[in-house]
Amino acid sequence: MTPQEFASKIYSHVVLENNKIYQDLFGSTIISEASDLYWGRALTLFRGLNYSEREVFFEVMRQVSVDTVANVFGIIDGVNRVDGIDGVVNLIVDDVDVSGDLQNLFLVEDERARGEIGPE
Repeated sequence: MTPQEFASKIYSHVVLENNKIYQDLFGSTIISEASDLYWGRALTLFRGLNYSEREVFFEVMRQVSVDTVANVFGIIDGVNRVDGIDGVVNLIVDDVDVSGDLQNLFLVEDERARGEIGPE
């Protein structure tokens, strides 16, 4: 698997699929059946939003996912430093080192998905 393929698969799974799952859960879960206090509070907040605000809510959730994965990829690529981690971090998939440009590839994938740039 190439680094591009890996970044694309992670984007699809973590950002797109999870965002869809959250949209379904927020749209269909009955507040009184929420599994914990946090989830009930989140549902109450969401239900108080109008349609436009709900769109923004999911855009923010999506962006948080993108930023989080991009930061982790930056650590793996050696671009972002973490106190206490002084060694080299590599990500090996099928005996291939895919680290080095994952953050950039992932962010390009996001730009493509949002229509900011065309296909490869």
